[in-house]
Amino acid sequence: GVSRWLCCRGDDGAAILAISDQKDVALEIHVTNEPSEPAEPQRDGDDAHEALLSASFPPELPYSALRHDEGRPVVRMGGTRLGTGVRFFLILSTSGITLQTTDLAVELALSTISEQPGLTPVVARARVVIELPLSVTGVAVPPRLFFGGTVRGESAVKRESQVGSAVRFEVAVSNRGQSVKTLGSAFLTLLWPHELPNGKWLLYPLHMELAVAPGQALPCSPAANPLRLALVRPRPRGRAGAR
Repeated sequence: GVSRWLCCRGDDGAAILAISDQKDVALEIHVTNEPSEPAEPQRDGDDAHEALLSASFPPELPYSALRHDEGRPVVRMGGTRLGTGVRFFLILSTSGITLQTTDLAVELALSTISEQPGLTPVVARARVVIELPLSVTGVAVPPRLFFGGTVRGESAVKRESQVGSAVRFEVAVSNRGQSVKTLGSAFLTLLWPHELPNGKWLLYPLHMELAVAPGQALPCSPAANPLRLALVRPRPRGRAGAR
């Protein structure tokens, strides 16, 4: 029998499953009956009675459906007679694949009550590449800034209020594909006008954080506020009329 993944292949010929937002992948299987007389390969082999194909699937790739080649019968379990051959497709679900999945293997084993020497298992292997359809959007609050005030040297700036008007950049990374628990080793690089040609500060990074969930944030690198300026914490708002 011959099996192959319906996917692209790498430079070394290995099958590569590029998983993005598809729910299923297909494994094409050819089951052929070799000639009974090796000296006459053009002759069909004897019918293989009660031919049975057993497949072992990894937990990351559970069985979903079986499809047959148009015009050809599907091999059924029990009482099946196989003539020259048959081709069909195993449809497997990608629901169990995670960002940690690097390769997959499906083991196929043929058996029959007829005399068929040399029936050894066949392993269909494929490397896995996760393709996340990520999108990045950003907004500046406020969208317009005005420069002015007293010009100070770096050594004279001690407090947050001395660096000028504040602007907040909000960047959102969204995944338009299947849901994943983590983005793994994904990196987002932000470039901003850090300084003027003469080496003076232009936009000074006061604070950066990664909001992973409501009320939960993680620090970013490199650390912001390199001059260690004194930051002003926002005061809690009281209710109207409170004393």
